[in-house]
Amino acid sequence: MHASTLRRTAPTAAFPPCWRTLLATAWCAGSLAAAQLVLADPLPLTTTAKLLAGVDPGTADPQLAHIIASEQWQQHRKSARAGARQLKSRLERINEWQARHLPDAARGGTLLYPFSGPDFINAYALFPDADTYVFFSLEPPGEVPPLERLEPQQLAALFGDLRAALNDLVALNFFITPNMKESLQTDALQGTVPVLLAMMGLLDLQVDAVERFDPWPDRTREYAARAAKNAGPRPGLLEQGVRITFTNPRTSRQQVLVYLSLDVSDRLLKYYPDFLAWLRSFPHPSVLLKSASYLLHGEHFRQLRKEILADANVIVQDDTGLPFKTVTDAGFTVALFGQYERPVKLFEGRFQSDLEDAYAKAGNTEPLPFPFGYNWRKEGKSGLLLALRASANH
Repeated sequence: MHASTLRRTAPTAAFPPCWRTLLATAWCAGSLAAAQLVLADPLPLTTTAKLLAGVDPGTADPQLAHIIASEQWQQHRKSARAGARQLKSRLERINEWQARHLPDAARGGTLLYPFSGPDFINAYALFPDADTYVFFSLEPPGEVPPLERLEPQQLAALFGDLRAALNDLVALNFFITPNMKESLQTDALQGTVPVLLAMMGLLDLQVDAVERFDPWPDRTREYAARAAKNAGPRPGLLEQGVRITFTNPRTSRQQVLVYLSLDVSDRLLKYYPDFLAWLRSFPHPSVLLKSASYLLHGEHFRQLRKEILADANVIVQDDTGLPFKTVTDAGFTVALFGQYERPVKLFEGRFQSDLEDAYAKAGNTEPLPFPFGYNWRKEGKSGLLLALRASANH
């Protein structure tokens, strides 16, 4: 496995296009102020996370003065407050639910979150005690935004795009994939890292390190070389990864988030044949499947479906995750919460009559006190399935 520092380094090629333009402009301007802007020391990662979240970092660092006093950050802070209140209220309910219902087998170890996007906030609310969080989806990781180097118009664009990227999560409690593809690749906002850091800032976590991460660096270099030459078989999406190490100040416990940008469909896993073996290096994980577009219901993700069913100890999902029949056939004990609503129109062909029957037989299941899945529009209409492997310790 390979990891390298993702935090700002001297070469400007590490920055997204708009930031490289800004740095070049500052150097060419030749002014003392511009040079000071470019040469500013990187902000501490925790400070950056809080600024992205619209939270006062609570430090007297003089380097922060021009950011905190700026109209752009003050507007970001004001605009972020309502969403933050809504999220925190929801997270309290999620955390209370997990404390009551998740078994000991869901504490510690690894949380595996396929098709996650940058949804750290739900993962941490449901599984706050995991040692390692393993996320993978199609969105690129991007970079840590160099806030200390950005001019006012760049700060305004970044903060505005960040709020737009978070809008779906705040309103719906899930990210909409087409919206993510657009909102995480703007001139000002590149990838999942800024969103993940903003969520950590909102949760008052201490961010210790952000590093590039690649379990298969030789393959990545080989495919990149083929792409440069436009020759040889290669995946359309080159794997990219990031590892974020963070500490919960309330427990002084260090935890790790690994995020991979990777297409894990059967057809494209041939380019990364070690992926499933790499997943097995996190034995008997808890698994979160949420607003997952029913991808594991079809025939394009059979390998991943088989791996989850074979190795997971605990599964928390809505109806878009694994088909209900595959979970029960694999020997899991299932508890149902909330209620089963027919899939939204886009996925109406994924109706599960056996899941509807299971809810009917269960009688009045305990209501779910937070939105979960695609039926968020109807208060109290969400459903959640908690599956526990029979051999797992309670």
